[in-house]
Amino acid sequence: MPPRRFANPSDPNSRPAQGNIPFKQASPSIGKLYRDIPIETDALFAKEDFAVPKEHAFVRFCRGMYKRFPSMEKGAAFNVEFKEAIAFLGWNLRAEEFSAAVKGTMVALIAASAVFSVLVGIIFGDLLAKTLGVESGIIPIIYIFFPLVLASALAANYVQGYPLNEAKREQIRALTYVPDMVGYMIMSMKLVPNLEKSVEFAADHGKGRISQEFRRIIWNTNLGVYNTIAEGLDELAYSWGKFSSEFKQALMNIRASVLENTEAKRYQLLDKTMDEVLESVQGKMEQYARDLSGPSTTLFYVGVLLPLILIIILPVGSAFSGSPLAQTGVLFFIYDILLPVMVIWFAIGLLASRPPTYTPPEIKDGQAGLPPKNTFVMGKNKMSIWAPVLGILLVGGLVSGFVHLYGLGVGDPESANSLYVLQPDRTLEKVLSVDRKPVDYFDAQGTREQQLRALNYDDEVIAQTIATEKAKFFAQTENDTTPYNLIFGLLITFSLAAAAYIQLTLQEKRKLQLRYMQMESEFKDSLYVLASRLGENKPIEDALRHTQTFLPNNIVSQEVFGKTVDNIHVLGMPLENAVFDPAYGSLKNNPSQIITSSMKIAVDSVRLGVQVAARTLISLSRQLGNSERVSKMLTTLIRDITGTMKTVSVYIAPVVLGITTSLQRVVIVTITSINASSSGGNQPQVDLTSTGIPGASSFANSDISSFIKPDVIATLATPGEFLVIVAIYVIELVIIMNYFVTLIEENNPLLAKMNAAKSLPIAIIIFVATVIVSNMLVAGNFG
Repeated sequence: MPPRRFANPSDPNSRPAQGNIPFKQASPSIGKLYRDIPIETDALFAKEDFAVPKEHAFVRFCRGMYKRFPSMEKGAAFNVEFKEAIAFLGWNLRAEEFSAAVKGTMVALIAASAVFSVLVGIIFGDLLAKTLGVESGIIPIIYIFFPLVLASALAANYVQGYPLNEAKREQIRALTYVPDMVGYMIMSMKLVPNLEKSVEFAADHGKGRISQEFRRIIWNTNLGVYNTIAEGLDELAYSWGKFSSEFKQALMNIRASVLENTEAKRYQLLDKTMDEVLESVQGKMEQYARDLSGPSTTLFYVGVLLPLILIIILPVGSAFSGSPLAQTGVLFFIYDILLPVMVIWFAIGLLASRPPTYTPPEIKDGQAGLPPKNTFVMGKNKMSIWAPVLGILLVGGLVSGFVHLYGLGVGDPESANSLYVLQPDRTLEKVLSVDRKPVDYFDAQGTREQQLRALNYDDEVIAQTIATEKAKFFAQTENDTTPYNLIFGLLITFSLAAAAYIQLTLQEKRKLQLRYMQMESEFKDSLYVLASRLGENKPIEDALRHTQTFLPNNIVSQEVFGKTVDNIHVLGMPLENAVFDPAYGSLKNNPSQIITSSMKIAVDSVRLGVQVAARTLISLSRQLGNSERVSKMLTTLIRDITGTMKTVSVYIAPVVLGITTSLQRVVIVTITSINASSSGGNQPQVDLTSTGIPGASSFANSDISSFIKPDVIATLATPGEFLVIVAIYVIELVIIMNYFVTLIEENNPLLAKMNAAKSLPIAIIIFVATVIVSNMLVAGNFG
């Protein structure tokens, strides 16, 4: 079968990629060649319709609120700071609309909170009163209403500060986009000193809001809003001046380079401009890295130290105030919902302040080179991911159950001569029998209740006494019936299974991503070699073939350049089709935006002749090097801080939270002991000096026991319940912090997921070991 032909090689119009064709003509100047390229204006503006300006979602929100609350704030005016921010953002927003949005948000949310609180109070009033430990009526409604009012105020404050925060975020994004845009303009200006061409080139290849601003300048110039491109650039420079001084100065220098009378002076000014931009960006990134230390410390306080403080405050406050602060449901809400939400909110804010640097290629499901979904490669074979995951769950569950029932050791667990690393978990019957109590001792109508009724105590005193004694009895280390072995085993099993699933799911994607990242790293060097051969007036095919031969170990030279040459010679494709053809192109299935956009520039530049292409590719190589320099600069600057944050989340946090579980037991025993010591009748007096707590004797001699609410003692979370709550929080904290820390250090969601999965089993094992050791210490000094 003859090879498929896409063009007639003998027809010069069908092969514009041939670098030697333009030299068959009468040596036109580079500037004339460059100016003769037709600019496809429709393609330039295909992504955005400037005839109908798009409104920001916040502007639409403000206008909607103004329609609902038109008389909320007539005659309002922006202060200088807000005026500059809104002008910088390019929002068509009036002060009356903004003020109506702020105040309308506050009023609407407070009104909704009032209605919601009343409805909940009417429907669930008695249940809320019982849960909160207050009287029925308006008190439960107030408990619901005031937190919602606080949330309403926070929402209104967020609306009020949104323009300033958005301007700040744009300023941070500009740290990356400014060097790219300035680099593209300089690349074009070095070919021909034409501002219109340089702005069009930068708008076509750049990213971010600055690229959109460039497109808008071209659009407005075509409409006659600006007389020249230079006029639009001047306005853009001064609107960005306060927020990005380096961009303002760069635009001025590029504008001034047109006036230079020699090419050498123009090149010197343009190179100086790029160096100044990179130097300014480096200074701002260093400041960002320094500013990151404060938020990272706050994240440690919120995620690690706050739970430690709460476990002391909540039970004590609950016992003395009668509020349900230390109930299982409340602790679950605080530790496993409220605190993680706070950590996520804080981490998102921290991530939003990160300059958007290099983004690795995104490997999607179905990418060429990946195994089928839910399979992984082992050697030369493909296996289902569920086989090892289910195997871990099965083995881990069986081992956990065995250790729960029989422990881990040799001999009889009851014998002093046995050797056990982990004793079997205690059961209720065993604990009560060791203390010579019947199995129904604490049950309703049980032995203890009958003893108290024989002493003529009323029902309320009996219930409070049994609840207090039961809580104190089972809080003692030797009487703890929490199935620690089972919980620990299931925690480790779950973490290992989750880590295995995520790692096996993503490891092949990560391998492909690293391969394409290596190609991107090699690409700038390959461009230099390619440009050198083009500078010798070699055709593009010969230059590509030479680059492939000269760099035999480079993936990009073999897979991209080599396949491009094969498509040209074997399939007869023109250069553009040889690279971008959806079926046979050399960039088919290549997810790298850097390589794709750079090859687009290379293909376009070849149409101008090999000399222009050579100069363009040399400039492009430098531009890619500058972008890589900016990304590595940020990663290097923040690596110390992100390393500390990883250490905190994986090692320090599990240790602190593991100790917290033992402190909860100490707090419960202390509270129940104080309450028991104040009980009348035949209740034994408890000597707190025997607890081993420093200052316990003076604490026991005080008369504060009368302030403790006995009915609250029974509602306190048991050590086992609190252990599960904290374990869930450890899992959430490790995943959240490792995920976001990786995104702060390197904007790579794939790697962030893998790092979180890798850290989870380590953190859980450290948490389990800490709980075991701290329980042993508490048992030795407090048991």
